[in-house]
Amino acid sequence: MYKAVILMGYLLCHHCVASDVTWLKTDWPPHQITAGPHQEQGTFDLLQQLVVAQLPHLTHRIKVVNLPRLEQAFLQRNTGVCSFGSLFTETRAKSRWYSKAVAVLPGLAVHFRQSTELKQHPAWQKNGSMDMRKLAQDRTLTGAYQPNRFYPASVMDAARTNNFIPQEFTSQLNAASLLLSKRVDYVVEYPERMAFYLRQDSAQQQIQSLAIADAAPYVVSYITCSKNPQGQQLVEQINKALRRLWQQPEHKAALFRWVDDNTKLKLEQAYTEVQHQVVNGTEQ
Repeated sequence: MYKAVILMGYLLCHHCVASDVTWLKTDWPPHQITAGPHQEQGTFDLLQQLVVAQLPHLTHRIKVVNLPRLEQAFLQRNTGVCSFGSLFTETRAKSRWYSKAVAVLPGLAVHFRQSTELKQHPAWQKNGSMDMRKLAQDRTLTGAYQPNRFYPASVMDAARTNNFIPQEFTSQLNAASLLLSKRVDYVVEYPERMAFYLRQDSAQQQIQSLAIADAAPYVVSYITCSKNPQGQQLVEQINKALRRLWQQPEHKAALFRWVDDNTKLKLEQAYTEVQHQVVNGTEQ
C-alpha cells in the first residue's frame, strides 16, 4: 500500500510544473569562482547568469558545496537540484538528466615546470603527448590531480599509484603554485585552469603543458538536473534557453572569458560544430 502511494505521487508529479531550481556550485576557478576579486566571474558563473536570465518564471537558488557533496546530492535525487558544467558519463546519467551542450573547452593536459626535460622520458609520445600510465610508473616524480572528477582511463589507472596524489584545487590551493614551488613535479588539469592559476601566482613563471595521450582534444559539458519528473521538466526548459543562447554573442564571450587567444583559435571549429548541433537539435 505504501509503495502504491509513492508510485501514485510520482506519476501525479510528472504532470506538475517545475517552478524552482537549486543550482549547486563548487569553488572551481576559473569555471566557478566563489571568493576573491573575480567572484561570480567564472566561465560557468557567467553562463549560468545567462541561462537564469532566460528563465525568469523560475525561482533560482544557489548553494555552494564541495565536489563530493555535489555528487551525493544527485544520488539522493533531491527535487529541483541542478549543476553546471558536467561531463557526460554513463554512470552519472543513471542519477541525473543531461541538458544540451552548454560549453566546449580545451581537453585535459599534464603540466610541468618549464625546465623539465621530457623528450627522453618513456612517457613521451612521438606526437608530443604524454602516456599517463608510464609517467605514473616513474617513482622519482610526484604528480597531483583533483579527485571526484571524471578522467580518461590512463589517469584513473595512474591514480592507483602512491606518487600521483589527490589535491583539492580551489581558490585557496593554487595548482600552479604547487607545481612551481616544486612540491610536485607535474599536475594533471585543464589548460584554462592552470592559466588562471598562473595569473594569480606572483612569480610569473612559465610552465609547459602537454596533451594526455588518451584525452579528447576538447571537452563538451552540460547542465545536469536530478533524475526525477521535476528535474526532467527543468532540463526541457533549460534546453530551450540553450538553443537561444548559442545564437547570441554573449554566450561565446562568457565561454571564452578565461581562454587565451591561441586556445580560442584551436577551439573555433569545435565551437561551431557544437553550436550547430545545439541550435539544430542534431546531438548524438
